[in-house]
Amino acid sequence: MGHDMDTDAITLRFTLLGRLRAWRGSRELELGSRQQRTLLALLLLREGRPAPVDALVADIWGDRPPARAVGSLRTYVSRLRKEIEAPGPAGDGPRVLVSEHGAYALRVPPEAVDLGLFRRQVAAADLARAAGRPEEARESLRTALALWGDEPLTELGGPGVEAERNRLAGQRLAALETRLTLDVELGHHITVLAELRELTERHPLRERLGALLMRAYVLSGQDAEALAVHERTRRLLAAEFGIDPGREMAAMAEGIACGTGGTGSPGAGVTGGAATAGASACAGPCEAPDGGTAVGTGTRTGPRPAPDDFLRPAQLPRDLADFTGRDEALAQVIGALTGARAGLPAPGAARAAPVVVVSGSTGVGKSALAVHAAHRVRGHFPDGQLHADLRAPDGTAVRPTSVLESFLRALGGAGRPVPEQQADRVALYRSDLAERRVLVVLDNVEDPAAVDALVPGGPGCSVLVTSTTRPSGLAGAHHTHLGVLSPAEALSWLETAIGADRVASEPQACSELVDLCGGLPLALRIVAMRLATRPAWAVASVVGALRGRHRLTVLGIADLSVREAFRREYGRLPAPLRSVFARVALLREPDGRFGPTAVAPALGVPADEARALCEELVDRSWLESARPGRYQVHGLLREFAVSIHRDEPAPRADGDRPVAMLFAPDGADTRLGGRSFRPSHGLREGLAS
Repeated sequence: MGHDMDTDAITLRFTLLGRLRAWRGSRELELGSRQQRTLLALLLLREGRPAPVDALVADIWGDRPPARAVGSLRTYVSRLRKEIEAPGPAGDGPRVLVSEHGAYALRVPPEAVDLGLFRRQVAAADLARAAGRPEEARESLRTALALWGDEPLTELGGPGVEAERNRLAGQRLAALETRLTLDVELGHHITVLAELRELTERHPLRERLGALLMRAYVLSGQDAEALAVHERTRRLLAAEFGIDPGREMAAMAEGIACGTGGTGSPGAGVTGGAATAGASACAGPCEAPDGGTAVGTGTRTGPRPAPDDFLRPAQLPRDLADFTGRDEALAQVIGALTGARAGLPAPGAARAAPVVVVSGSTGVGKSALAVHAAHRVRGHFPDGQLHADLRAPDGTAVRPTSVLESFLRALGGAGRPVPEQQADRVALYRSDLAERRVLVVLDNVEDPAAVDALVPGGPGCSVLVTSTTRPSGLAGAHHTHLGVLSPAEALSWLETAIGADRVASEPQACSELVDLCGGLPLALRIVAMRLATRPAWAVASVVGALRGRHRLTVLGIADLSVREAFRREYGRLPAPLRSVFARVALLREPDGRFGPTAVAPALGVPADEARALCEELVDRSWLESARPGRYQVHGLLREFAVSIHRDEPAPRADGDRPVAMLFAPDGADTRLGGRSFRPSHGLREGLAS
């Protein structure tokens, strides 16, 4: 029997955006114990996708489940079925809470759950706003937000629920922020002042809310209150991250100080490198209310300046004008670079130069984030900014001794004598920077030893590193791992790249485009470049090409190619790990993820060894792991793995004996084809080393 939704499922209703409740028609259902209700909530949150038993156990009980956790889970399922399932013909199986391939799924339509209704209204608001219907968008958001209680998933617990609760709270705040933006745009600024004040008090570091409150004050004729918001935000950001407010707040403050007004265009200049509309028309610095100079963007008072004979290198690459999103990661990197998160040391106290590592898979935008963050904090490093790409154009690693020579000449002049030995160069480099405030950006690092040689010894410097790996050999480093862009971030970037009007004219095609690119910035940039150079093309035409079997082929233009970027990085993997990735990337359990129990028979190794191999691929950004023992592959990387099996000869193991066919656990997509292998003795030794 199939699992199509029927009348029984449609009569059910559930709430997640407050206390978990359920009804069949007008009768409220008894949902049982806290853990039983937690199970129901986790299944509802998966929106019909199967949840493997081991994943549910981990989400309910964490890393230390009771001995009879699986038995308890089955008991909860049985009890929930008695409440949820409608009586049917004898011998009929469950139609709503179903089991398949060792996983459970709850088959109810999205409109049966308040979360589904919320998301439908938010999507409708996005479409209305893109089409230039702000009143309609505002009403959709008001309807969406009215579905919420005080806190989602009230009275439930467990690691899975805690993670989902935070995610849902973020979605609510984003929707509320958008609704308030529309309120201000539509002239309801006085009405929302109290609500904006309360929200900014609860989220004082969320610049977008502060900027909205400033704009509402200015539009209400309360310039002094607007400047007070700016000053309060400036002090908090300086204390927390060592930076000044972004362009929108700074432009409004400057406009007020100059007497030219500071309202600008609502929503302008909020994200990334987007230009700020409505900046003041001042010809020069303006006098601030306290008699000083009105704050600009990204500047702050630094330590004592370097002497006149000290060169101040400014080697940062050009910042991307269309940088968008990444707010949380950007805040983490900026805070760690400036030392604001740890607080400033007491006078005379020792403080090591902060090292910040931005890691992530190929094409995820590590370098773009690093360069943008470096530009944001360069006022904190008045003695200069050094930059080096540690990957040569031919793909080989650049030696630290070559980078040191370049840095020493940048600091002391082109004719400066440079020692021959690397140790002497390190000593001179650290002496140069001992009393200075210089930012060092090291892009495409493969070897942690290279970073060690290039870290200044002085406490006033900071080092920003990008790498596809998560280097564990850097003691005390702050790590930020980048994932793909969220759909909202990707659409916002697409508006910047090809024009908001073009996105608004084909909102559904653009949403599908973002999905087909998997949120990968490299893929999105390639598609945007193609559309920008072909203004007569409909976005839907590119979407149609991406739906085909050769998506990776479509994702290439000029010297940019997703496939070639993957292939270059794949070639840098140790040969044994290449074989491991090419096979585990094809595994997929019902929830789109897989665990060591699926990997072990596919590779012919014990489960512990399978887990260790998967963790190695996680460290190298070829797999993602949201929680211990569960792994997944980005859709484009999975297609790349399929192409490997298609283009490369099948590997052989144990002499000339052909390897077995791909191990496919129940629910895996066997159409992907390919083969798995059982490592030979030599290959096992290679993996172990």
